[in-house]
Amino acid sequence: MQTYRGIACGHYDFLELACIRRYPLLLELKDEGRIHGRAVTLETRADKSEWLQVETATASRAIRLDRIIAITPDIEGAEFGRILISP
Repeated sequence: MQTYRGIACGHYDFLELACIRRYPLLLELKDEGRIHGRAVTLETRADKSEWLQVETATASRAIRLDRIIAITPDIEGAEFGRILISP
């Protein structure tokens, strides 16, 4: 896997809010298409890479933040709309 490239702090804030609210998200991912999952937590690993933990319909999954293209809350009344993380 390529060297981790951090995301903008402002984008990280939206991910934190999604975790706090436990929003169901539509995640658009590089090389993987789209997945649906509930935001659970963010973590920083020993190599300084940052990850979003989500619960999908079938499993818990960690997604490296620099692999996310965009997130969209899949719930009415969310505090934000689609956020472009990385083109």
